[in-house]
Parts: sequence; C-alpha cells; structure tokens
Amino acid sequence: MKKKAAVLLGLLASCGSTSVTENTVELKKNGKVIEYTVEDFSASYYDADELTEFVDAQVASYLEDSDATVKVTKNEVEEQTAWVTIEYDSTDTYADFTGTACFSGSVVQAQAAGYDFDVNFVSADDEPGEEEESSVLTGLIGGTAVDVIVPGTVRYVSADTAAITGKSTVTTTADSNSDVLVYVVYE
Repeated sequence: MKKKAAVLLGLLASCGSTSVTENTVELKKNGKVIEYTVEDFSASYYDADELTEFVDAQVASYLEDSDATVKVTKNEVEEQTAWVTIEYDSTDTYADFTGTACFSGSVVQAQAAGYDFDVNFVSADDEPGEEEESSVLTGLIGGTAVDVIVPGTVRYVSADTAAITGKSTVTTTADSNSDVLVYVVYE
C-alpha cells in the first residue's frame, strides 16, 4: 500500500460550520474529499502566480490520465497566506492524487481492501487514556500526519495514532514520517 505524507493537516470547527485556518481534509457524506491547504506565504521569493500555475499544472497533469474529478476551488494568496482548496470525487482519487492512503467504508469493505484491524482503539466515550479493542467499525480513514473532519459522529480512533478533538474531528498524533495508519471509526 502506498503511503506518504503529502499534506500536513489541522482543523478548527465552530458552531457546526467549518472555519479552516490550517491544513484540513474533510470527508463529505456524498463521498467527496475536500483538501484545504493554508500555508505561510510571507517569504519575498514566493510568487502567487507561480503557486497558481503549479497547482493548476499538477491537477491538469493528473487529469490527463484519469477519469476522476479533481477541481481547484480556491487558489489565492491573501495577507501573506496561501489558500488552496482542492475537491476530489472520492477517497480513492484523493489517495491516488496525494499518495496518502485514504479509505472510507464498512469494516468488510476495508478488510477486502487489505486493511488490518489489529490495533488498539480509544472510544469517544472513554476517559482520556482508556483504551479498548473494537471489532465493530463503520468507517475508516488512513494516512500519515492527517487531521480530518468526518461526516458523522466519531466513535473510535486508533489509540496510538489519533486523538478525538470534537464530535466529528480527529487530530493525528502519528509522526508524519511514519508509515502507520490512522483509523477513525464514525457513524
């Protein structure tokens, strides 16, 4: 399975709506994935036009050999910060484009795709530090150094690689250079 940290992600959510101030990946109920990249763009050698050309060229190159849908919905520099938003038609497309493992589906589908569930899980209902093993999973997102928002309620996360930060949000704790997966179980 191909895994690498293509993006570093974080999330800020408030009042039921998402206000992105850091790098974020969001799974939607319809299966789409939205990647928000927010980067410091204050160095004098950075050029907003070059950023736009680079992002657009990467997407165009990918789409030459793919039937997938990848759309750049925002690509601008504002107040020395670069804001890039890319929408992918599926977790498969996101994984293929970024090189970061990403899967969402039932436990049976995940097992069929080769995911291993021999990890400890922390329940959203547990006190911090309590761990338990779970065999009932309703969804999975994998990757390295990825924070996500899911289209439901987080029930469990992999104990060694993630922390629940809100009803629908998770922050990973895995080293961005490691090849471990982050499991998020949601319903």
